[in-house]
Amino acid sequence: MDVAASIISYKTLYHLHCHFVPPPGEEEKVYSKGVVSKALMNVAFQDDGLIQYKSEVMLRIFEESVMPLIAGRAKAMIVTSSRVAGLRYFEIIKEKLKERGAKYKVLYAFSDFTHPETNAEVHEHAVNGLKDGELIEERFEGDDYRLMIVANKFQTGFDQPLLAGMFLDKPVADRNAVQTLSRLNRKTDDKQDVVVVDFTNNAAAILKAFQKYRQGTPFAPEEPDQELCPKLYAEILAAGVFTQKDADDFLKLVATGPDAQVQFLVNALRTRFQARIAVTEERKAFVHLLARYVKCFHFMSCFFSFAAELKSFATFAEVVGPQLIKQGSVSDLMKQIRQTEVIKAAVEYQGVTTSGGPVKLKPGKGKKGSGPPPKKVSVQDMIAEIRAKFDITDEEALYIKQVTEEKSADPAIRSTVTAHKEDRLYLEGAYRSQVNGEIQGTYQELGRYEEIADPKYKDTGGIFDIMAVTVIQTHLSFAA
Repeated sequence: MDVAASIISYKTLYHLHCHFVPPPGEEEKVYSKGVVSKALMNVAFQDDGLIQYKSEVMLRIFEESVMPLIAGRAKAMIVTSSRVAGLRYFEIIKEKLKERGAKYKVLYAFSDFTHPETNAEVHEHAVNGLKDGELIEERFEGDDYRLMIVANKFQTGFDQPLLAGMFLDKPVADRNAVQTLSRLNRKTDDKQDVVVVDFTNNAAAILKAFQKYRQGTPFAPEEPDQELCPKLYAEILAAGVFTQKDADDFLKLVATGPDAQVQFLVNALRTRFQARIAVTEERKAFVHLLARYVKCFHFMSCFFSFAAELKSFATFAEVVGPQLIKQGSVSDLMKQIRQTEVIKAAVEYQGVTTSGGPVKLKPGKGKKGSGPPPKKVSVQDMIAEIRAKFDITDEEALYIKQVTEEKSADPAIRSTVTAHKEDRLYLEGAYRSQVNGEIQGTYQELGRYEEIADPKYKDTGGIFDIMAVTVIQTHLSFAA
């Protein structure tokens, strides 16, 4: 099935009001734009009023456009922004179906979790009333169950040919968009059409992802530009904020001096930066320039050799750059988030976006049976490995342990790993990235936004990556 031939698009609109007022004279705190955006979207997408509104729209479209498909047997999936939001969708839709005397039912597929507000344990079996040993995908095969709500579970690796509708209430992009919508592409008798409804105004990005993975990247290949790093380096020095001597002095102190002296120097560099660049937007632009230089150097040094000063300045910029603009702590941010409420919300119809006709799908390629046999790992070994590489607190270690153990027991991940246990190229590449994303989703649900924004967690080879590898290896050891 061509699942992205057309997408019905809605934009979720909401006004937020924060009751938090900083104390008089307190310096305004600045946070990562991505972290604040995710936190505020969670506030809106978990709002009862907005979920009520969207649920009504979804049920109307399902009954009018999806139910009649596949000779009246079609089912649909609702993809929500978090497990907390998914639970509210389930409770609200279940009540709406009861009110209208509907002859079909809804299920909620998720990995068990602790509710962040009530601290209550929420279990898939109990919420859905499953029998001992009964799998939710087996229950969904029944003709009376027509809607399946998910957060991360079953976005991949779920094979149900009667799925002909999908409602997206969280943004999906790139490979994840293709994998999610591809839940609809299983053929069966009488299946001619599918219906995709997106509530995040993301249709163009989804179609772009399909175009990329069906026909290859839309971007013409370019040779790496050896001159880019020296250009960025010269641009930074020309700003007159830092010199090469600053970088050399800083690295010498890091190598020999105590942490207190290093932090004292960082504070002095921050003071100089703020004195020389007064405008907030210009400060952000300079910090962005430093970050761009660091990424450029790490990438280009794989292809070319650079002068020693470019390398030392990249190390200096990587450490000092993120500390130039004072960051508020996650507790400061959460004080404001918890005092933020939705005061007005709606969904606005955006029309139908089409891909311009069906395109032949290319089968995936994977090297079967590659790689050594899986090594057995423990969560404690993993935490020891992380501590050897990164400076983490005991509190961080507890969250790393909790989330890793949760994902290591996730039956959906185990099912995918078992099905692809001979395809190590897939498990260590695309699927590792997906598990990494699921781990970040759980951190988001737990309100751990500081880790999500921290390079040592999110960068390639960082803590989230180490956790993902451990989770996959744990499942592989069971599948061996």
